[in-house]
Amino acid sequence: MCRLERVLYHLKKAPCTWYTRIENYLTGLGFTKSEADVNLYHSLVEIKLLIIVLYVYDLILTCDEQLIISCKGI
Repeated sequence: MCRLERVLYHLKKAPCTWYTRIENYLTGLGFTKSEADVNLYHSLVEIKLLIIVLYVYDLILTCDEQLIISCKGI
């Protein structure tokens, strides 16, 4: 019973831990967190605006097509 409770307790903190980890990663890459929306990050790359939006566990990336391809590593 104790193991089950401990596992459930850690599951409650999983989203918070994930958001903290992805925020540290994106800011480490040079992205700036938006003041208007906590899930929106932006960066200027080669004078082009690169925008990343977090939606639950997904990342939505928007900018110039060539910049998206280079960011995805294709």
